[in-house]
Amino acid sequence: MRKIAIIVLCICLTFSLHAQHKVDINGLEGMGYYLETDWGTTYYEVFGEGQPLLILHGNGGSAKGKHHMVKEFATDHLVIAMDARCHGQSSCPDEDLDYFDLAEDAYNLMEYLGYDKYSIWGHSDGGILGLILGYSHTNKIDRMLLSGANARIDGLEPRLIEIMSDYKKIKDPITRKHIKLMYDQKPIPMEELKKVTVPVMLMVGDRDAVRLDHTIELFRALPLAQLCVLPGTTHFIENEKKEQMVYWFNEFQKPFAQPSTLKIAEQMAEVLFTDH
Repeated sequence: MRKIAIIVLCICLTFSLHAQHKVDINGLEGMGYYLETDWGTTYYEVFGEGQPLLILHGNGGSAKGKHHMVKEFATDHLVIAMDARCHGQSSCPDEDLDYFDLAEDAYNLMEYLGYDKYSIWGHSDGGILGLILGYSHTNKIDRMLLSGANARIDGLEPRLIEIMSDYKKIKDPITRKHIKLMYDQKPIPMEELKKVTVPVMLMVGDRDAVRLDHTIELFRALPLAQLCVLPGTTHFIENEKKEQMVYWFNEFQKPFAQPSTLKIAEQMAEVLFTDH
């Protein structure tokens, strides 16, 4: 019995050693953690302090892939960057991936960490998760910056959809799973997006594979949305226009206002067209 107890203790100690570790981004120190779930392990990293900011990466990405942006945000935010299942250091179940499941993974991490409200930056697939979280768990969200997000597959350029349709030819099973996720995307109903009662900044490059007219459709569906179209920019906004990303992120932290030119015109009309 004593031998068994020692073995169990060694296993527990080994797990605890792997359960967390230090992460360094050019002098910015943080911690990496592993959260056990019913489907496997979610890996996430935490840096800085302040208002919690959850970073959700794009297809094929990871928390590590956002390290070049974390330092910009960790000055006044508690930055939490997670690896979606089958990405980075998170485990990968045999089942196909689904955006609604991935959104619930993010929500479960938010619940586990226990903060009242989170800001979210979601890029690409991470932006899709943000749209889902926005209406399904609005009470946990303060505001969202969503870059390069689409609510359904026809929100993408037809040529990209055509390329993705050959996902079965991809030899690497994980990459094949990633592309299948995009190609088999279940649509997010626009009616659901009308329930998103938090400020949202939609950011897109004018040369993105996410169609601009689709982004405008999202903008019109979200009640408290702002639209940011970056000129001469592709889907990879944070790499091409990092300064713009940081600038608009900081601007978006200010108290939200939604001025309307029509309301201004109506106020002017009351003055102009009223006899004095």
